[in-house]
Amino acid sequence: MSGLLILARPHVSLWDGPRIARWLARSAGIRGALFPVDPDYALHPVWAPFLRAYGNLVGGHRMIPLDSESPFGLRTLVRALRQGQTVVLFPQGTGLREGPDRPDRPGAQWLMDQTHPELHNVVLGHRAMHLDEGASGYA
Repeated sequence: MSGLLILARPHVSLWDGPRIARWLARSAGIRGALFPVDPDYALHPVWAPFLRAYGNLVGGHRMIPLDSESPFGLRTLVRALRQGQTVVLFPQGTGLREGPDRPDRPGAQWLMDQTHPELHNVVLGHRAMHLDEGASGYA
C-alpha cells in the first residue's frame, strides 16, 4: 500500500504551507496530511505551537521537522507513505530568496524512488492553487 505524495511548487512564501493545509481540507477533501517543515519553524518555541494548532484545526494535518543534514525526517516520510498516508512536500526546499524557478532538491526524487507513491502536483499561485491533473501517478 502506498500513500499520496503531493508536490507543491513553486514555494515562494512562508504562508504557502498554511495556505495549502487549509486548501487541501476545504477544496480537495484531503485531511490528516503530514507536512515536513524547516526545523527553524517546526522546532521554534513560538511558531511550532502555532503551526501545529493551525494544521490540526484546518484539516487534522501534522508537521515534522525536515533537516537536509539529517536522515530522520526522510525516514518518517518513507514510513508514512508506506503506511498509506498523505505527505505534502515542497520539493524545492526553503530557499525562498533564490526565486520560484529553482530545481527540486534530490531528496524528493529519492523519496519517490523508495516509496512509489501516488503522485499529484499542486501549482501554487499568489491568489489560487490547483492540482495539476496531468501529472498524477508515480514519476
